[in-house]
Amino acid sequence: MHRLVALALVTLTLPGCFLFFEHGKGGDDCAIDVPTSDFDESAPQAQRNPEVLTCETFGGGGGTCDPNCGPCPLTGGQEDSALAPIPSWGVCGGFCDTLDEASCAADDTCRVIKDARCAVAGTCETDFVMCVATDQFVDTSIDCTIITDGQRCSQNPACTAFHRESTCPRHESPVPPPCTLDFAFCGDEGIAPGKCFEPAICDVPTPECPIGSTAGVTDGCFSGVCIPNDLCELAPNE
Repeated sequence: MHRLVALALVTLTLPGCFLFFEHGKGGDDCAIDVPTSDFDESAPQAQRNPEVLTCETFGGGGGTCDPNCGPCPLTGGQEDSALAPIPSWGVCGGFCDTLDEASCAADDTCRVIKDARCAVAGTCETDFVMCVATDQFVDTSIDCTIITDGQRCSQNPACTAFHRESTCPRHESPVPPPCTLDFAFCGDEGIAPGKCFEPAICDVPTPECPIGSTAGVTDGCFSGVCIPNDLCELAPNE
């Protein structure tokens, strides 16, 4: 009885969705089951930034918080100039990182990352870049073809994120900073984004694409993806 009262007090005092329950107990959609071992502040696990695919670490332990459920706790020590909520990004160095494209697509805890330019041009030996873990807060209702940011694209395992190489930052140090793979667009897993200049011959309305992008066409039909114009294949007359 004393244990149940103590648990209730803990859950009431924690912010938003930063709630922890015993294994298999509790029915809150925002509750996360976190083993005691996960509170080891000495070794926070790196998480993959879905916008640039780099692995980043945040203050130690404490679990994961979904900002959609309420205020998240702040991370970082006193030396930090700016504190930020712990993101719900997938972890780095896990099972997904070892998978090939087919195995990755078959596992709902993993998601496929592809090279945007190769996928559109179709001239590369492969457009598969890597397999990574999905976001820790999955939302299968997300429409992959209308997503414009890597975060939401990473929350639906049925989405494939297409990334492009960024311009590497200038540096003067002996060790160059890592180049990033910037998020370009999102699409349905297993469906090619198509090409910008392929004619659409099927009876489907043209998708409304933002300025600076073109509706992709694959096998004569719109793929539903809006391809940034700078990633389009060469026009037929070029």
